Amino acid sequence: MAEDAKSLSKERYGKFAQGYVTSQTHAKGADLDRLVEIAQPQADWVALDVATGGGHTALKFAPHVKRVIASDITPAMLEKARAFIGEQGVANIDFKEADAENLPFDDRSFDLVTCRIAPHHFPDCRPFCA
Repeated sequence: MAEDAKSLSKERYGKFAQGYVTSQTHAKGADLDRLVEIAQPQADWVALDVATGGGHTALKFAPHVKRVIASDITPAMLEKARAFIGEQGVANIDFKEADAENLPFDDRSFDLVTCRIAPHHFPDCRPFCA
């Protein structure tokens, strides 16, 4: 059942991917600055942004860290985020298709993991939070 929900999410959010890039709710907000303030990122860190959507959180952290991996389950979301971030001239963000409930990364691969706004879209948050 979760796989059906994930397939539907990929299809649905793929259709609206550009809207997430241009959405002011996703692009701006005091919460983005607050995330950076709380995390206190360091220049040598590697960060992972889970369910990056339009890439706004990854973009916010990019100037503060060595590298950001922006992940999302929806390939079209990653394509739009990559184009948007490329237009900003930011070069230290990589993009990786990944399911938040089954991330394909080794433990302790990242100094920081972010996930903003998206967890309510996950069929089961428990594996993501574990």
